Amino acid sequence: MEQEHNEYYIEKVLIHGYIHYKEGGPVQGAIVILEKIPSEYNEELQEEQKQVIYLANTVTSSNGEFCFFVTDRTSYYKIKVFDNNN
Repeated sequence: MEQEHNEYYIEKVLIHGYIHYKEGGPVQGAIVILEKIPSEYNEELQEEQKQVIYLANTVTSSNGEFCFFVTDRTSYYKIKVFDNNN
């Protein structure tokens, strides 16, 4: 099945954010991990299972900024942050 592309179709979605300390300063060089949490229904257990899948990682910029592109708009995503400076 061929997918029709038009001006309203979005192929990728940007996940973008900033990491800051409680005091307000940016966290430079923090490790940011993106995980996908697809929802799958388990008929045997009659419940939804959440299986986390590692997708990518990046390091924050000097102003604490990070971003990821994702193509699956039907899944949930989890972002983990580790301060690499302490």
